[in-house]
Amino acid sequence: AVALGLLLHLRKRQAGGVERRSRPAALRDAELVYVEKTFRTTSPVPIAAKLDRAYRLPPGQFVLVELKTRWNGGPNFSDVIQLSAQRVALSAATGQNVAAEAFALIERPGVGPSPVAHRVDLLSVDQVAALVRRREAILADRIPPRYTEEVGHCQSCAFRSQCEGAGRPRRS
Repeated sequence: AVALGLLLHLRKRQAGGVERRSRPAALRDAELVYVEKTFRTTSPVPIAAKLDRAYRLPPGQFVLVELKTRWNGGPNFSDVIQLSAQRVALSAATGQNVAAEAFALIERPGVGPSPVAHRVDLLSVDQVAALVRRREAILADRIPPRYTEEVGHCQSCAFRSQCEGAGRPRRS
């Protein structure tokens, strides 16, 4: 039992060291507060968002980190949307101050050094609410969807076979 306890303690300590080494430099002195935690809010719009990581800086402000594994080494706009929704949900659910900047920590398979932290500016609460309302309007057939600006998103879209513009991004 003692040996098992010691083994578990060592594994936990080793995992903590890996997490610390993967942190963006700006979060070296931050406290890891939430890991894989879901937050929900109904105001200003209904959002449920699962955080990968949330850190608290010494002044008390939270900073979000999203972990990604992909061939593309940089952040996508979908990462910004995801982190922005997390910010709205965490802030509304806890009343805590969440930074307007976050990090996408991207690991490229087979490419070193990895992962690489990319700082991203998040959308405002009003911008997130507008996206939620637009999604609701699309799903209710009140407005038409637009084609993605990121061709790679077409590859994994469930509606690709029904979309006349699949793989042909356009701005609108």
